[in-house]
Amino acid sequence: MRKKIYFLLFVIMLSFAAKAQRFEYQLGLKGGLGIDWPSINADDISGKENGLCYKFGLTGIYYFGENYGLTSGFNILGSNFAYKTTGIDEVTELEYSYKTTFKTTYCQVPFLLKMRTDSFNGFRVFGEIGYGLDILVSESAKIEDSKVSSGLRDVCSSFIVHLGAEMEVLSRSTLQVMLGYDSFFSNMMPYGHDPKMMMNNLCVEVGFLF
Repeated sequence: MRKKIYFLLFVIMLSFAAKAQRFEYQLGLKGGLGIDWPSINADDISGKENGLCYKFGLTGIYYFGENYGLTSGFNILGSNFAYKTTGIDEVTELEYSYKTTFKTTYCQVPFLLKMRTDSFNGFRVFGEIGYGLDILVSESAKIEDSKVSSGLRDVCSSFIVHLGAEMEVLSRSTLQVMLGYDSFFSNMMPYGHDPKMMMNNLCVEVGFLF
């Protein structure tokens, strides 16, 4: 009888260990498309143009509870946006107007808190919130058709929010679909540069976790 009890306890422990192993770590790929737009603090900015953005990369999640986890990894984030500057030249007193276009690529390292609901037939709703470290990989700028030096900072910070749903597929994997909002809250321009410029993007993202 005692051997049977020990055997039953052993099986239960194996079951819990298998379940913990399944949900403790997940690693996968993620990508998405969306729109982005600049946020500029300057009196002579008369218009801002949205652009297309893309995001793809590797994501990893560590679950410290059934419904709570920490998400990190890296994303390649590409953006394209523009703004229009108008004013009166102080010397000639003539009105001027020109458009500045930016194309940027950042390597983003997110640090997010993940919260999700209990599973309902393998389906869950989740949210993620946290910080992004954004490292400039490449950049270009144009004023009208002339290339200029953008002088963007090499490192920025962003605030990230995700809201989405996930479903268990292929017995051990997870398919995710989410809406992601990413807002640069540090100035993309060098210190003391005028105008101050930040960037926002809204993407539909799809991920697959193993």
